Amino acid sequence: MARGTGGAELAHTPKEITLLDIHQAVESTNLDDVIGIHERGNHTCPVARNIHDVLKDAYAPVAKAMSDSMREVTLANMLADYRNRIGVKARQLEQ
Repeated sequence: MARGTGGAELAHTPKEITLLDIHQAVESTNLDDVIGIHERGNHTCPVARNIHDVLKDAYAPVAKAMSDSMREVTLANMLADYRNRIGVKARQLEQ
């Protein structure tokens, strides 16, 4: 882009950009943090000392399912949904 023109453009087509890509680009937290696996707290508390390891195995399939689901949704899907919701006929997006 020439200096002073402003704006930005996507490096990939909307069909190639997933919801997971967007999340990873704009969020400072990873998916584990979204579902509740946080750093260990008070080391003198038996619950705080062990809950991370207990939840890690329980949350692993949840995090994988969320990640897999987010990979299925593309920016093109979301743009089409948005256009339909505002009453604008969805245009054919670039491949």
